[in-house]
Amino acid sequence: MFNLFYNKAFYLLIFIFFISGCAGYAGKVSEMRTALSVGDKETAIKKVNEALKVKEDDQYPDKLNSEKTLLINERGTIKQSVDKFQSSALDFRVADQNMELTDIKNDTVGSISKWIFSGSAGVYRAPPYEKMLLSTLNMLNYLSVGNLEDARVEARRLDITEHSLADENKESDKALLGIGDYLSGFTFEMSGRYEQALQKYAEASQNNNYLSLNKLIPQLANCTSYRDELIDSIIEANPKSVEDGANPGCSAGSDKTGSLLVVTSSGLAPYKRANRLPIGAAVVLAGAFLTPVQLNQANDFAVKGLLKWVNFPDLVQSSPQFTKVSVSVDGTPVNIELGENVSLLVKNYWEQIKGKLIAAAIVRMIARAVAGAGTNQAIKSASGDSGLGLLAQVLVEGAMTVADTPDTRTWNTLPAAFFLSRVELPAGEHNIKIDFFGNGKTVSVNKKIKITSGGFTVIPVHTMR
Repeated sequence: MFNLFYNKAFYLLIFIFFISGCAGYAGKVSEMRTALSVGDKETAIKKVNEALKVKEDDQYPDKLNSEKTLLINERGTIKQSVDKFQSSALDFRVADQNMELTDIKNDTVGSISKWIFSGSAGVYRAPPYEKMLLSTLNMLNYLSVGNLEDARVEARRLDITEHSLADENKESDKALLGIGDYLSGFTFEMSGRYEQALQKYAEASQNNNYLSLNKLIPQLANCTSYRDELIDSIIEANPKSVEDGANPGCSAGSDKTGSLLVVTSSGLAPYKRANRLPIGAAVVLAGAFLTPVQLNQANDFAVKGLLKWVNFPDLVQSSPQFTKVSVSVDGTPVNIELGENVSLLVKNYWEQIKGKLIAAAIVRMIARAVAGAGTNQAIKSASGDSGLGLLAQVLVEGAMTVADTPDTRTWNTLPAAFFLSRVELPAGEHNIKIDFFGNGKTVSVNKKIKITSGGFTVIPVHTMR
C-alpha cells in the first residue's frame, strides 16, 4: 500500500514542480512581445485575441476578470499604434470600467496578504501610473480624431484619479502625471477653456520641465484673469516669452494658423518575469516590514530547510531598438522634448512597494511551511514512517507553492518614454516626417496632414520596440 502511495506521490511531485514553473501572465503575453519586437503589430493583436479567446479585434469575453482586463489594455495600446483610434478607445473604456486602483505603498503587509493570498490569484490592482496612463492614452485617442468632448471627459477622469491618489498619499498635495496634464491642458486650450488649460499646463510644468510651456503659459494667461502662485511664478520667470516683449492680448485660436502636436514614443516599459528569490535575500529585502514573530519564524524555518525560497517576480527592462527620435515639418526640424519617462515611473513605484510585497509572500510561505511540518508530524505519528511523513510534507508544500505562482501581471505595452513636439503652422497641407534611430537602423514614418485655421491636429506614433 505504501509502495503505491510512493509511486503516486512521485508522479504527483513531478507534476507539481512542472506546473509551478508556469510564468503566469508573462507566459500569456510572451508571443505578443515577440511579435512586437520585430514590428509585427497585427500579429501581436492576434496573439492578445487568442489569450482573450475571442476571434475579432473588437470582441470581448463574456466575463472579464483582472487578467482579461489587462489583456484588453494591451490590445488597446497596440491598436493606437496602428492608428485604430476608435477601436482603441473602445478597449480602454471597457478596461477602465473593470480596472481596480490601489496605492500599495500606503497599505500594510497584513492587508496585502489578505487580498493577494496567492501572488497571481488575487484581483489585479493597477498601480497609480497605469490608471493615470489609461486616461492619458484614451485622451490621446480622442484628440487624434478631433473629438474634444470625449477628450475632456478623459481629462476630468485623470484629474479625479490624481486627486484620489493625493488623498491617499498625504505627503503630496497631488499626484501628477506630466504627459497627462500636458494633454489635458492642450484639450482645454483647443476647446477654448483657457482657465482650465492654464491650470493643467501649470501642473504639467510643475511635474516636468517642459520648455515649450515657459512660452505658452504666459501667452495663454492673456486669455483669462485666472492666476495662482504657480502660474504667477512661471510668468515672472519668463518675462520675455512673448515676442518683442509686447502684450498681444489673447492670441489663442488664430484665424491664420493651427496647432500641430506630435506625440511619439519609443521602446516598452519594464515588465515582470517569474523568479524564485532565495529566502535569505528575501528576508533582507523585506525584514523591515515583518513583525518580530514573522521574522523569527522565517529564519527558523529557513535553518530547518522548510523554507527555501519565495516565489517573486523580477522587473525587467527591455533594451529599446531605437534611442533617438526626430520630427520635421516640410523638411524643417522642430523641437522635441521628453513628455514622460514611463520606465522611471515603473521602476520608482516598484522600489517603493517591493519590500512589502516580498514580506506578504514570506507570510504566505510561512503558512505553507507550518502546514507542511504539521502534515509530516501527523503522518509520522500515525504510521511510524518518517519517510512517508517527509514525502507528504513535500507534497503539501509543493501543492501550496503551485497556488502561489509569481504575479507577473503588468501593462506590458506601455511605452518606455513619450516625446512631445508642438508647432503652430499656417493653414493648409503639410508633410510630417518622424525618424526613429538606434542600433544602426532608422525607421521613418511619413504623414500628410491638413491644418485648418484655428484648428488642431494630433499625431501619435509609437514604435513599441
